[in-house]
Amino acid sequence: MLRLDHQRAVCCYTGVEPERAVISDKGLLSAEDEARLQATLRRIAETHGYVSNLMQTVALAPDGLAAFAALAAYTRHGSQLTERQKQLAILIASRDVHYGWAHHAPQARAEGVTEDQLQRLREGRTPRDLTASEQALCEYAFEIAYGRRLPLRVADQMHGHFSPRQIVDLALLIAHAMSVAALALGLDVPLEAPEVLRFELEWQQRRAAG
Repeated sequence: MLRLDHQRAVCCYTGVEPERAVISDKGLLSAEDEARLQATLRRIAETHGYVSNLMQTVALAPDGLAAFAALAAYTRHGSQLTERQKQLAILIASRDVHYGWAHHAPQARAEGVTEDQLQRLREGRTPRDLTASEQALCEYAFEIAYGRRLPLRVADQMHGHFSPRQIVDLALLIAHAMSVAALALGLDVPLEAPEVLRFELEWQQRRAAG
């Protein structure tokens, strides 16, 4: 399988240009693709703190990575959802995929999601000790993740708690998280080392704090 060299997956952005991605099969990218790829990796490092194994794997299609990363940046940092709302939705969308769960369960804990709530989400159930708006969000996310037509009851609940813009933001976030899960499985992406996941959590917290 074609993939980037995951030994060089961590590109921490500290004011220095991110480390060049190394492709294990030489000659896969043209000079033009390489130039666009480096610009995209720089943007990813600026918005995410580093370049994940998944992003490095998708980098084998540089223009695809640019589009995918732009959606990632919007759903994580440009939407009108709170960080806690985002993490609940992402966990539901990726609950059956270890790669996504390992990245986002710690971030959900940092937002006050309890172990019991995490367990219920992973079992496919909406925790009943969440707020009414969070319960509506979870039921909406489960319906999308299961690929079912949205029940009128769930739609009414969403419109009672969220603006049309927020609902679109949430749908985009869930769709992106599901695509991350599919890519992690389909491209056999290895999970980053524990210290990388800790760095990601700390970086996200610093960004959220401003």
